[in-house]
Amino acid sequence: MPVRIRLARHGQRHTPVFHIVAINASKRRDARPIEKLGEYDPIPRVPEVEKLPSSSYVFGAEQTALQKEKRIEWNVERIRYWLGVGAQPSRPVVKLLERAGVLTTPHPWQHPWSPAPLSTDAAAKPAATEPKTEA
Repeated sequence: MPVRIRLARHGQRHTPVFHIVAINASKRRDARPIEKLGEYDPIPRVPEVEKLPSSSYVFGAEQTALQKEKRIEWNVERIRYWLGVGAQPSRPVVKLLERAGVLTTPHPWQHPWSPAPLSTDAAAKPAATEPKTEA
């Protein structure tokens, strides 16, 4: 039974929420998984923060620019376990794991878009600059 780590779409229309799941590869996208490994909300939202009561604002309403964030929650230990026993991650899951630093290059699921592995020579040399031309 080949196991995949992939995204299962949940949520309402135009507001998707994806569950990161370990599931049999032959099952449909939203079938019951073997294990739910995490959640990913791709829509940037303002994080929930505790607000002060309106009476505490002396100089009017508080105007702060809050950054919108995509939310991702997962169990890294269980993801590493499933990868260790041979589960194959899908391309979107590989991208998420690389961005979060769970997968470091090189790894068995390397793709052309994966970041290049850092070698000691490349880290020691500064970036090449354009040659100067004398006029």
